[in-house]
Amino acid sequence: MTKKYLIILLVCLSGVMIAQQENTQFIHKHLVRADASIVAGFLFKENISNVHINGNAEYYMDHKVSIRGSASYMIGSDGLTADSMGLKDFHSILLGGAYHFTTKGYFDPYFIIQPGLSYTSSFKELADPTASASDSPKRKKYDGVVSPIATAGLGFNFYFQRFAHLFFETRYVYGRHLSEAPSPISLQEMRVTFGLGFNLFIIKDKKKSST
Repeated sequence: MTKKYLIILLVCLSGVMIAQQENTQFIHKHLVRADASIVAGFLFKENISNVHINGNAEYYMDHKVSIRGSASYMIGSDGLTADSMGLKDFHSILLGGAYHFTTKGYFDPYFIIQPGLSYTSSFKELADPTASASDSPKRKKYDGVVSPIATAGLGFNFYFQRFAHLFFETRYVYGRHLSEAPSPISLQEMRVTFGLGFNLFIIKDKKKSST
């Protein structure tokens, strides 16, 4: 997976080198961008590593403020808490806004805040004293629940051409798994992602006619 990302980055960076430079900020009102990526996450309070698939769609209200909707689906989780709890599901939908710092050219750094909801479920590893050492431990599964979460993060987009851009983002997720499990898992997670995004369409403001 890492090798695949490096190849994509090298191809995109070659496009950056030949991109025409601008004296004004590339982003503007009505720009719409979207991306899908693999996200690496770490529940640092529980010592659990997760992998998510994430998708974003974002609309720029002007060159400083945008609205973004996000959805993520956990495809893998590794690790157990000190109480032998594990995470089975951690899917989420988020909606919020981003503030974009003024620059000149293609670089677009931003700060984002998104509240949302998550669907989570967990399990507990149960040691079986009658099982042999080679047998897998039994699991007690707990029903999935919907829990509120919120995220804040920093990132940047680099619009190296009209219809595509590179992006990098790191964010902090705050929340708690509202489960009936005896030791609910904390959903405080650090997420990191990068990749290639697309500018779906651009509607430029009409120029006012001079009188």
